[in-house]
Amino acid sequence: MTNPSVIVTGMPGAGKDEFIKVALERGYKEYHMGDVVRYHARKSNIPVSDESIGKFATDERKRYGMHIWAARTVAQMKGKEKVVIDGLRNMEELDYFRKNLRCLYVVAIFASRKDRLERILRRGREDDVKSEEGLIRRDSRELSWGIGEVIALADYTLVNDGTLGDFKQKAGRLLDKLSVKK
Repeated sequence: MTNPSVIVTGMPGAGKDEFIKVALERGYKEYHMGDVVRYHARKSNIPVSDESIGKFATDERKRYGMHIWAARTVAQMKGKEKVVIDGLRNMEELDYFRKNLRCLYVVAIFASRKDRLERILRRGREDDVKSEEGLIRRDSRELSWGIGEVIALADYTLVNDGTLGDFKQKAGRLLDKLSVKK
């Protein structure tokens, strides 16, 4: 039996980190493509802001191909572990993962812009947007990378429009289903 590889996608603040917390409780190893981007940005002395890191990620995609962050993420993986990966933004990344990982499922998390903005402002990450206008700009940037297509073509979609407890139950049920599927 092959361990499942689950890739989580969704717009900023949709609930991907909460999905991953549930996966960790079920023995998954987590990989965040955003952590890989921030690591490489630090190595390149890029200032820590949403705009600067977003520009860096875009520039790296232009320089090395749209799949670069998937390739750099896979390079960190240890082999046959059960993984959950956050940060899928385009079809080229998905194609790269499909060629390099087995038993792959894509899960899209959806939440309204209003709910996402509230969550982002609460979490207070240093490189997060600070306003609705900032979120609109970030959404536009991520949509330009192709995230809309991977969300639309996901194997599963979870709507995160209720309580955190409700969402965690939905996530747990789906992860349990995927673990027995293959």
